[in-house]
Amino acid sequence: MKQIKRLIGVSIIGILGLVLSFSACKKEAPVIRIGMNLWPGFEFLYLADKKGFFQDEGLDVQLFDFVSISDSRRAFERGQIDVVAATIVELLIIKESSYKSPQAFYVTDFSNGADVILGKEPIKTVSELKGRRVGVEPASLDLLTINLALKHHKMTISDVVLVPMAQNGMEDSFENSNVDAICTYPPTSVKVLNKGNANILFNSSQIPGYIVDALIADEQFIDARVGDLAKILRCIDRAIQYFNEYPEEALEIMAEHEQISVPDIRDAFLGISVEPLKNQINYFKPNGQLFIAAENALEVLRETGVITNDINVSDLINQGPASEALSEQKLHGQTRFSFVEIIVEV
Repeated sequence: MKQIKRLIGVSIIGILGLVLSFSACKKEAPVIRIGMNLWPGFEFLYLADKKGFFQDEGLDVQLFDFVSISDSRRAFERGQIDVVAATIVELLIIKESSYKSPQAFYVTDFSNGADVILGKEPIKTVSELKGRRVGVEPASLDLLTINLALKHHKMTISDVVLVPMAQNGMEDSFENSNVDAICTYPPTSVKVLNKGNANILFNSSQIPGYIVDALIADEQFIDARVGDLAKILRCIDRAIQYFNEYPEEALEIMAEHEQISVPDIRDAFLGISVEPLKNQINYFKPNGQLFIAAENALEVLRETGVITNDINVSDLINQGPASEALSEQKLHGQTRFSFVEIIVEV
């Protein structure tokens, strides 16, 4: 009888140990909330989520869609999300206008033609925008795009009339002739161009390396969750590889999320250079493209008065998660392929 009681006691202790161990594991990996607006370069986050890659890593990741990049930036500033997928411009604006210490820890993509300025027929050149109304999203990448486009044509921001609006309102404003031109990107640009009454006046291939998208988090959050963020980066890289292996299925998933057709999102990707994990560390070097892009964006935003505080670009970049993700990848001998190679083959 004593032996039976002893066995029961051991069993109960074992069960309690498992419960406590499970609870401890859950506490070690609380939810990570990631905000993103619709942009093809961010779709590998969505693909990783849909295919269960985050779950495979034991991560609790929640993705939040926002109608504009300004909305996702504000949600990050308020602490409603932990990570925001945004551009280098948003990184600088967060540093300028909030109490946070934002840092880019992963380059999702470079825009190489996908960001555009569209003019309503019969407008065909940036020079023809003088005195006309241009729709831009306030405190966003649009400020960089329009300023650089005008500079290329020996014009300044005072030569046009900026009309503030969110990305999800640009299609209707353009269609109703409330504006003569818009700064936009897929999926909005795709929808507007498909209607046949717009011309591309300028695109990001004319300013190579200037428009960089990244994952951004607060410095303290990165330091506290560097291991989990490294896992997220491996999941994104796994999603890129999945696209390589099953492009049609991946494109269908992405197109449905972006609310455009598969051919349209395929075309959109031709203007985007998606960056695999193996390339990341090169961008985080002091002379890397991430530093260069941030310095260039800072210069433009200073000229326009958007940035007035002293900002040290090196304080805005953190290679910790990418370094850890790469170390783990090399440990397991994993290989990854370039996204651009696959786009050519599709």
